Amino acid sequence: MDFQCLNKMIEYIEKNLDSKINFKELSKINYTNIFILERIFMFLTNMTINEYIKKRRLSKAFEEIRNTDLKIIDIAFKYQYNSASSFNRAFKQLFNITPTECRKGIGNYKIIPIEYFENNKEKYNFDYKINKLDSIFLYCYHITTKTHFDLLYNIKKLYQKVKTTERYNEFNEVGMYGIFSKKEGLYHYYLGSTKYFSDLEKYEIKENEYAEFKLISREQKKIVDFEEKIIKQWIPSTNYNIKNPLKIELYKGNNCFIYLPIK
Repeated sequence: MDFQCLNKMIEYIEKNLDSKINFKELSKINYTNIFILERIFMFLTNMTINEYIKKRRLSKAFEEIRNTDLKIIDIAFKYQYNSASSFNRAFKQLFNITPTECRKGIGNYKIIPIEYFENNKEKYNFDYKINKLDSIFLYCYHITTKTHFDLLYNIKKLYQKVKTTERYNEFNEVGMYGIFSKKEGLYHYYLGSTKYFSDLEKYEIKENEYAEFKLISREQKKIVDFEEKIIKQWIPSTNYNIKNPLKIELYKGNNCFIYLPIK
């Protein structure tokens, strides 16, 4: 059995979260019997297949309770719960809030991500918020490149340059922004803050709803790794679509807040 087969199994589960999962089909996908499959899955994920299915169904239910007007009991039935009491109990156990509290907007989002099988791959349970940001004007350094590799190299040079000036501390006092975007085949990066500087380029963060993630680190490697996990694990695990190739990083204190515009 290889990881490709296991990932095909996960794809099958994901497509059938709102219906009965056929375990015989899972065995066929992986060319093995369900007993062996269960043991392999448990070894790799530290949970049974049934536990994984339950968590993914509840994650989807969380999204629909928070973002739709569907009745909670209808969502419970959709994700294979036979009664409101059993659904409420399982929901509270996983998220520490009731479905009714979720509908009222209490508590952060917590999505149990799709499990991708790769060697030494760390898994995340993503805490995030959906926030509507008003229009914000920034004053920034701006660099443009033709390739992503060149952009990363020039960002590093830009930070090295700005860190030697007092302006770096001035950015940090009010919150320093890093903005990534791609337009007409060119890569753009803006580094700045809301503090006015006459010699810097003005940039507007458009009013929109954003998925907000918090990382307790400003270390660049950790930020890059975390953003990769957002793209590969969180986005496929939710019903959200990223509105455009824009990524906003806000550095405050020892934290990095990451914002993605959503549809």
